[in-house]
Amino acid sequence: MALTIAGRWRLGWLSKTLTPRRCWKSSGDATGRSRQSYGRSAGVSFIWLVRSFSLTTMVRSGLSLTTDLSKRTKAMSKKKAEQKIAVVGCGVSGLTAAWLLGRKHEVHLFEKNDYAGGHTRTLSVPDGPDAGTAVDTGFIVMNHRNYPYFTRVLEQLGVGLEDSSMTFSYHDLQTGYGYAGNNLRTLFPSFAHCFNPNHLSLMKDLWRFARIGYRDLNSGFLAGKTLGQYFEERRFGQAFLHNYLYPMGAAIWSSPIEAMQGFPAQPYLHFLENHGLLRLSNRPQWKYVKGGSRTYVRAMLQQFKRPPRLSAAPAGIRRIEGGVELITHTGEALRFDHVVIGAHADEALKLLIDPSAKEQALLGPWRYQPNEVVLHTSPTHLPPDRKLWASWNFIREPGQSDQRPVSVSYYMNRLQNLQTDRDYVVTLNPGVEIPEASVIDRTTLTHPLYSFASMATQAGLQANNGARNTWFCGSYFGYGFHEDGVRSAVELAGKFGIEL
Repeated sequence: MALTIAGRWRLGWLSKTLTPRRCWKSSGDATGRSRQSYGRSAGVSFIWLVRSFSLTTMVRSGLSLTTDLSKRTKAMSKKKAEQKIAVVGCGVSGLTAAWLLGRKHEVHLFEKNDYAGGHTRTLSVPDGPDAGTAVDTGFIVMNHRNYPYFTRVLEQLGVGLEDSSMTFSYHDLQTGYGYAGNNLRTLFPSFAHCFNPNHLSLMKDLWRFARIGYRDLNSGFLAGKTLGQYFEERRFGQAFLHNYLYPMGAAIWSSPIEAMQGFPAQPYLHFLENHGLLRLSNRPQWKYVKGGSRTYVRAMLQQFKRPPRLSAAPAGIRRIEGGVELITHTGEALRFDHVVIGAHADEALKLLIDPSAKEQALLGPWRYQPNEVVLHTSPTHLPPDRKLWASWNFIREPGQSDQRPVSVSYYMNRLQNLQTDRDYVVTLNPGVEIPEASVIDRTTLTHPLYSFASMATQAGLQANNGARNTWFCGSYFGYGFHEDGVRSAVELAGKFGIEL
């Protein structure tokens, strides 16, 4: 606009300058005094026309050239600002990072699996009366209070949520003892529970934990302590620990019960408090994604300019001057300005051909637990008494070792409000054999194991992010949950000047 106004002003000035003057002529009048008259000079008029046409054309051409150059400069500037970025891993962390970075940059996604989503894994019932029903087998529930970033992602994608129910049950197959947190009747499912010393001890410690746990969390009393050390110092009973707290923690983090005894106490209680599990009131309303969690993945993929390359795990990542090279399994070297690694920490370290000492120190301490995940329709891994079926169900099998991977079953009809003819169950690490006729799907998912050594790296992961044009994101930046993965991706995108 400024060039246009300036151009018009110059043309106006030139027009005035080149306009021929009036030519005055003197002659005598009747009184003898001289009289002046004026006329046009044909020669001047011709010269004015030629010069006016030539200069106007030149000015207009100059303005057009200036405008074209301005457009080209802006286009080149935009092209220069746009970065070519590889994102490795299409779990929630990598997908969110790619979704945000794609707003300003050229993003290419690479995924080792034949599907995008990672732990967001929704299956359709293949046949029978419930054919087509969507059942989640990985990420299942969230809540607005503790998942603020993921809530905003879903809102921007236009993905709906429905209310869910989060309850926990425990059952010992050998003794027949069990309970469920569905209501008071399931906490005391039989008259005998009212006189069972172990059950009464559990209930007493549950109330005591709700009372003193919050105080200990905020007083600094937990610093440097494991859960085992903390509960020993506070003299909590074995019934509370082995029939409630350790099994529940193992179910939440998908880890062996023995590993929970060595879990850092402060982050554990901090997580319980944030999720409304430390105290007995003020608990959040849990939600599940309507239509299954894959709904948000599909909505996100629709906004990508380029579809992810599936079954295309890189063979390695090499850092070069001014960028990175992603090496494919065919030996091809693809050059990018940056790489974002949204894989698990141990996988991320293996991808780096030339890891620095800092990267080895930050990624090396992380360990992961593989867990078998089975979707089935058998009640074999739920309490024998149907009224004790909860959302999460811990079954202690005869002779079960606390060192073995946790066995927990999610009753999906309750979690996802499934109105189906059959009951659908997702079981982690089944010890008792599930009838093969009832099995719909089997897979293996890995979950991080937390220790003082691994959690000590989290501050450094943030501080070192972006070094050598290499970025990391993942749920291991936090507590290992969906929100932690999303948060890490949002913070990463913020370093590129992109807000959620």
